[in-house]
Amino acid sequence: MKISVIIPARDLRGVIGRCLDSVAAQDLDRSEYEVLVVFDSCTDDTADVVEAWRAAHADVNVRTFVTDCGTPGGARNVGLDNASGEYIMFVDGDDYLVSDSAMTILLDAVKGHNAVRMTDHELSGGEISFADRLTVWLHFFSRELIGQERFTDLILCEDYEFVKRITLKPEYDAATVDVPLYHYNYDDERMTARIFEAFKLTRERKAKGLSPAFVLDDFTPKRSGDV
Repeated sequence: MKISVIIPARDLRGVIGRCLDSVAAQDLDRSEYEVLVVFDSCTDDTADVVEAWRAAHADVNVRTFVTDCGTPGGARNVGLDNASGEYIMFVDGDDYLVSDSAMTILLDAVKGHNAVRMTDHELSGGEISFADRLTVWLHFFSRELIGQERFTDLILCEDYEFVKRITLKPEYDAATVDVPLYHYNYDDERMTARIFEAFKLTRERKAKGLSPAFVLDDFTPKRSGDV
């Protein structure tokens, strides 16, 4: 199997169908990828929506998991621990793939490398480009390159910290793709709530002498050969 698509999902009943539709629309043979949906602390019927979708798309290999870790990284870790694909693709449940050839393009680009960095994306609900940031959904890694690396319990910018560890490995060798393959939905209300939660938890942690609940976002390291 070539690709494991890991989708963390928390209270996304109204949008996760669109995400799954974009994965099912890929021109890559469906035997070449699996979809791992991880329900994290859901309080709505997201799981029922996904199960109904799976029943209607029996030829798509969808596996579901339930966790109460309460962090995006924790949910992604469940996916990583259960993935069997040669490559890992992270897609947030409220986002979707722009191109029906996204997986094919990534597989073509990664030949001779162990990662792909996407330098462009589509965006709705915001004005900030994430193209130069260490955003996990703009990276395509071999499972071998990831190895035993896992996300921490940060609740904000957890993907930057994870991706930085991967991209700074000596063996990291990435190709780039400059056509948008991914649509990021910036949910201002949801993001604002996460920021306030992260700041509140950080204050509580600091009072106990513990580390913060977030890190500042980081940018793609410049390496020789980058243009």
